[in-house]
Amino acid sequence: MNQAQPQQTPSPVVPDLPLERFRAALRIRTDWPEGVAAGSPEAEAAEAALLEFQDLLATNYPAFHAVAERTVLGPYAVLYRWPAADGAAGSAAGCAAGSAAADPNLPVLLMAHYDVVPAENGHWTVDPFGALVKDGYVWARGAIDTKASLVCALDAAEALASSGFRPRRDLWFAFGGDEERSGMLGAREAAAWLAGRGIRFAWTLDEGSAVTDGILPGTKTPLALVGVEEKGFLDIELTVAQKPGHASRPPRVQAVAVLGRALDRLSRRPFPFSLTPATETFFKELAPFAGGIRSLAMAHPRLFAPLLFASADASPETAALLRTTVAMTQLSGSKADNVLPSEAKAVLNLRILPGWTIDGSLEFVRRAIGDPRVRVSASPSRAANEPVSASPEVARGCGAGWAALGAAIGASFPEAAILPYMVTATTDSRHFAKIGGAVYRFAPLKLDARELARVHGHDERISLENFSAGIEFYRVLITAL
Repeated sequence: MNQAQPQQTPSPVVPDLPLERFRAALRIRTDWPEGVAAGSPEAEAAEAALLEFQDLLATNYPAFHAVAERTVLGPYAVLYRWPAADGAAGSAAGCAAGSAAADPNLPVLLMAHYDVVPAENGHWTVDPFGALVKDGYVWARGAIDTKASLVCALDAAEALASSGFRPRRDLWFAFGGDEERSGMLGAREAAAWLAGRGIRFAWTLDEGSAVTDGILPGTKTPLALVGVEEKGFLDIELTVAQKPGHASRPPRVQAVAVLGRALDRLSRRPFPFSLTPATETFFKELAPFAGGIRSLAMAHPRLFAPLLFASADASPETAALLRTTVAMTQLSGSKADNVLPSEAKAVLNLRILPGWTIDGSLEFVRRAIGDPRVRVSASPSRAANEPVSASPEVARGCGAGWAALGAAIGASFPEAAILPYMVTATTDSRHFAKIGGAVYRFAPLKLDARELARVHGHDERISLENFSAGIEFYRVLITAL
């Protein structure tokens, strides 16, 4: 006779704590609604969400918060200092004997931002703030840009703090809440706060490039593109005035026609191509992964510059590395279809190549248009910023911190080749340029063209593999400092 077996209690399902913390962070709407003015009830609600996000960090990472010093600079910035172990000093690394190395006692700064761009609900297949896990991805606005980097860094710090780890030098974290709107209230104020206390860094890591897969033409090897310099930003307004009136009596020469000819002239007279030191290094190190004549040209970019420049016109990605780009983004005229506008206006978005300046770019546009009827001026609605160049050592991939970054990238993405790169967008790190030492711009994510298109687009998502790799990246990085 068989005896009844005792009923076994099923094992409880243990949640994936890092993933759940990530999803909680994604559910907080840290976007700034379009058209909302500062001081309005909508603005206060948006700032309350930013503060809620800061509070969530304190709740979800108790071990880290027990050892780190936290400084909140309002809704738009929060700083952490993780003090070094008593009497310990960090290590500085160059890429060759005799290269300059940062003071090993200077701290290191890790950056990210927790604000996100708005999401158009009607164009998403999921709730953009639902943090749904589906098909091996977490779907949400900010999943890539850049709540993933922020949460991965803190998850690594939380696990290390729980184990009793202490960094060999001070480690700082700076998280901003208005990067998508220029960082003037967050990163700039945080940088000023640090500078006012005499705090400088051996090197800094912010968002920027990633591990790309099949992005650059002719390359099959995944490339870990570490941004070492950053293009500048400038919005230019082209304005042509005319006498307003009824559309039934148009003048022979209309403002819109003058503006159209100006835009056509500018499109046929682009900024010249130029090699920056960092881009020269990038091509040289990319050469082994390219094929045919391209490989030879990349290996000797100065010698074969005309060939590189000629081929760049066929690739917007390559052209963006070699010249100041001009994007014609906005046009405006009359608000009614039967009224002549008092002015026709176009807005150009320039990404300024290092070596150029804001003033020089404005003058180039004026000369290219060559029409005094067209007023060319910097837009008052967006803050312009000069490009951020790399030092010769950093441009060669030899700066302080490069070895630690390489070790962390190798641990998470062992198949990737690591190359210095120029970031063609803008990041919060530009506000720290004077105190940040060597500045690197890299997110520990492996992305193909389709995934990159989702950043600031619809159905932004991050794979679970990427999320795990990001945590490992920061764990290795922090322990290597």
